[in-house]
Amino acid sequence: MKIENILVISDRQDKQQKALAHSQLMAERYGAKLHVVAFNYEHLASLSHSLNKTQILEAKDNILQTHQQWLSEKIKDQGLQDYATNEVVWEKDIATWVSQHCATKSYDLIIKTGNRSEGTFYVPTDWHLMRNGVVPVMLVADKKWHKKRTIMVSLDLATKVRTKQSLNKKLVDAAITLGAATGMPIHYCFCLPLSPVLKDLGLVNKRAAIEKASIKYLPLIHKMLGEQTVTAEQIHIKAGEASKVIPSVASKVFADLVIIGSVGRKGIKAKLMGNTAESILALLKTDVMVIQP
Repeated sequence: MKIENILVISDRQDKQQKALAHSQLMAERYGAKLHVVAFNYEHLASLSHSLNKTQILEAKDNILQTHQQWLSEKIKDQGLQDYATNEVVWEKDIATWVSQHCATKSYDLIIKTGNRSEGTFYVPTDWHLMRNGVVPVMLVADKKWHKKRTIMVSLDLATKVRTKQSLNKKLVDAAITLGAATGMPIHYCFCLPLSPVLKDLGLVNKRAAIEKASIKYLPLIHKMLGEQTVTAEQIHIKAGEASKVIPSVASKVFADLVIIGSVGRKGIKAKLMGNTAESILALLKTDVMVIQP
């Protein structure tokens, strides 16, 4: 995985500007170029009864200029003048703008402060970026585990779908790249699906299933790693629901970053079934990188 060009989404509501701070570290580690974008939108049409068209346009320009001044100051505060270009965009639909922008530019990564709440009928920008984006997305955590720092990769080793098999390799490559730059050890996690009903009925032996999975899948992990060395303690093969197992393992290894893949279901299917990548975010107190096939 190369990291040469990064799109950074700045949120004015984030007082600590965690996405900007994180992008500074990435720029320093990789010599990457940054393009920082902030979004603004107001329903100025509601003022049409008291302001004419020219006045409304002037109000819009004033809002954008004020926001641009704020963004320039934040970039200066982070010492990013030499790394970053920036712009303020008048746009309500952030995810659509990002998708269209990325289609015409060459970005290796998107960095954004994570917004990890989802109502029944409201899908935040984060989810849209994960479902529709063609660029890996790093969601910077609001609160994190403060212990030793590691990287954890969640793999789907049981899949027989070629795109998902290729995605596993992408996840491993990304972890190796980030691990080499940060010096953080890498842990690899595979969650073996196991029916709780069959387990409770005594029809499935959890320990035996894990042992069998280890024999079958450990060679696949070592094959993907190539010449990279890894200890037995860095490979975690567990049984259960991924949405529970992944946060649990990440907590135990004190992961600073969790790298996961997302196939990006859309529409009603996504709302009814959900995505594993999305369902675990609320439980993770760590940065998350989401990569699509």
